Amino acid sequence: MKLSHRSSALQKFIANQARVSALLTITLLLLTAWILGRLIWFPYQQVEVTKWQPSSSVSQVSETRLDTANLYNSHLFGEFQAAVKPSAKPKLEDAPKSRLNVIVVGVVTSSDPQKSLAVVAKGGKQATYGINEVIEGTRAKLVQVQSDRIIVDNAGRNETVMLEGLKFTAPVAKPQTKAATPLSQDKLNKIRVDITSNPQLLFEYVRMSPLKRDGKISGYRLSPGSSRELFDSVGLKEGDVATHLNGKDLRNMSAMAEIYKNLSDLTELNLTVERNGQPYDIYIEL
Repeated sequence: MKLSHRSSALQKFIANQARVSALLTITLLLLTAWILGRLIWFPYQQVEVTKWQPSSSVSQVSETRLDTANLYNSHLFGEFQAAVKPSAKPKLEDAPKSRLNVIVVGVVTSSDPQKSLAVVAKGGKQATYGINEVIEGTRAKLVQVQSDRIIVDNAGRNETVMLEGLKFTAPVAKPQTKAATPLSQDKLNKIRVDITSNPQLLFEYVRMSPLKRDGKISGYRLSPGSSRELFDSVGLKEGDVATHLNGKDLRNMSAMAEIYKNLSDLTELNLTVERNGQPYDIYIEL
């Protein structure tokens, strides 16, 4: 009896499900047909667009006066401030004594200050430094070489380091002398042509006298010749002792012979002289 009741309930449930499924299927078909109809007929429908019409009312704009004073004072692009000039460093001649733990062993000064050199020892090690080079083991930069001292830039402050064995003293003011008038290029060209055609003419401008020490030639003392224009123009001074020319040792007779042989081919003279016990480089471009 119970089995028959359950079978009847199941049949009713299946019949109800069939009706619901059929109803949903019909509904979906109708909805699909409506959507397809809309898609088919939509391109043929005319859409009314309302034309734009300008507004008949005229806006009233009140005239206003531009206030240039306020505009100027507003500093739209920033406010001008005068550049502050950095404080000038003291002159090299006034550089105080340095406390750097270095020793100036030697100096080589040149008529061209940028070619001057200094031999500096630090911690038992020696090295040669040129202008604007930083001394190893310090932050100091070499800025000038003088005959008895060097001037360094130590953290933005100029300081003096004396040559080994010399006490610090203020530099002696040099007397004002009239600078030698530089030779014109035409004059230099004429001198070069003359020397090239006849190398002996070099000794009309610069005379060289052998200087002997202990029976050996230690250099050649220089003095102006009959025409001293070249002598004065390149910075030579009477009493200078020439020791090297273009890297060749003038105290070696074979080197002197080679220099004299190739004299007509020289276009520049890099002469090393001793002056007051210190070496100087004199550069002469022909």
